[in-house]
Amino acid sequence: MGLFYGDLFAAWEIAVAKSAIINFQKNYPWLKGFEFEDLLQECLIHWYLNRASYKEDRGASIRTYMAKVVKNRLQVILREQQSDKRKAIHMAESLDKAIAEDETLHGEVLVDAESLTDHHLIHLDVEAVIESLTPLQRDICQLLEQEYPVMIVAEILRKPRTKVRDEIKRIKEIFLQKGLKNYLN
Repeated sequence: MGLFYGDLFAAWEIAVAKSAIINFQKNYPWLKGFEFEDLLQECLIHWYLNRASYKEDRGASIRTYMAKVVKNRLQVILREQQSDKRKAIHMAESLDKAIAEDETLHGEVLVDAESLTDHHLIHLDVEAVIESLTPLQRDICQLLEQEYPVMIVAEILRKPRTKVRDEIKRIKEIFLQKGLKNYLN
């Protein structure tokens, strides 16, 4: 059952939005939590609120302008999703809280430092280094870990490729200084 937009949008507006969403989903398949129709509706509403800002004298056709507005909205949705992931990672849990349906408490399963293996200690070192990075550097690491090329990372973060490459060099220097050369790819 498709959405009905009545007279709100011309057929070409719906077609431009659909095309932009299809292309975006090809480049960012990990965009989760949105069905195609949800993204279409979100983008059309955004276009509806912003189409009055189109200036014909700026040289771009209204279709080109709309495609840019829709793409920008999709990138905002993507960044919000990344932000939500980071928030979830840093949420604290009480040590007195039971683990799932088990009656074991979080505090009961903590291990002492002497029982940690070298692998665990290195993992803790890597996490500490990542925490010391700037928010931009952490975003870059997260996207590179998901195997996105630098060009796509720059596009998602809306930064020039040279800026992203410079930040990658700084990240590598930090890892080298901390003796974690083997954890760079």
